[in-house]
Amino acid sequence: MCNFLSYIEKGDNFYYLDDSKVFSKEGRALLKHCQDNDILGHGTIRKYFSDTDGKPMTGGKNCEVNDFWNTEKLPSELATKVKNFEQHWGRMFKTGLFQNALRCLVEYAPEEYKALAWKQLLKQEPSNDDLRYLVMYAPEKYKALAGKQLLKQEPSNNNLCCLVMYAPEEYKALAWKQLLKQGPSNDNLQYLVMYAPEEYKALAWKQLLKQGPSNDDLRCLVMHAPEKYKALAWKQLLKQGPSNYDLCCLVEYAPEEYAKKAQKLLDGG
Repeated sequence: MCNFLSYIEKGDNFYYLDDSKVFSKEGRALLKHCQDNDILGHGTIRKYFSDTDGKPMTGGKNCEVNDFWNTEKLPSELATKVKNFEQHWGRMFKTGLFQNALRCLVEYAPEEYKALAWKQLLKQEPSNDDLRYLVMYAPEKYKALAGKQLLKQEPSNNNLCCLVMYAPEEYKALAWKQLLKQGPSNDNLQYLVMYAPEEYKALAWKQLLKQGPSNDDLRCLVMHAPEKYKALAWKQLLKQGPSNYDLCCLVEYAPEEYAKKAQKLLDGG
């Protein structure tokens, strides 16, 4: 699937779609057969500029510049049009034809395009996956906006763990509170102990002990958690009684200190 800005270079000419073409009679006919952002891609460009036999245009070079705002990367004809983006692609943008490009614009584009993309994303009702992506990768301002919106959209436990991990502090706290209300799984808590900021590692560990961690949970933490929680998980595992399988796994995969302790227990020490 191609993204904006796609065009075809053929001879001395550049072929691409803008509002004037997409919303023409011919363009509207093409829209009926397009899914997602296919209207932005080379296949649709070739269909629009069909050869004299009515078949898609052949030949030429497919080109794509996703960071189209860097106009020095574009042919002068397109660079000039991008500088007047609203005039040439504004209608496509506002009618949802940039759906799959919006979160990338929020992440990478200059502020002018970030703001437009965020406004349009809200208008088109972003999925939780869209918002989760932005919480993880967008600049701080949009992390906060995406976190706020995600909390309104019945986030899953995994969504909430993502907020605890990556959102600005205000939304970490709200997400943790919501996670407790919804009932985190041991897997959710194990994940947070391993990867969340320290404050939430401690809260997740405390909650995991309340819920009764399995030996599998504890074994995983001994292998992968930060040192403080390796030690706590090892202590809890000893309290619960590790099986030979638990100990064999730790001998093979745990850091050396815990591998040796596990081997000692296996040897009857």
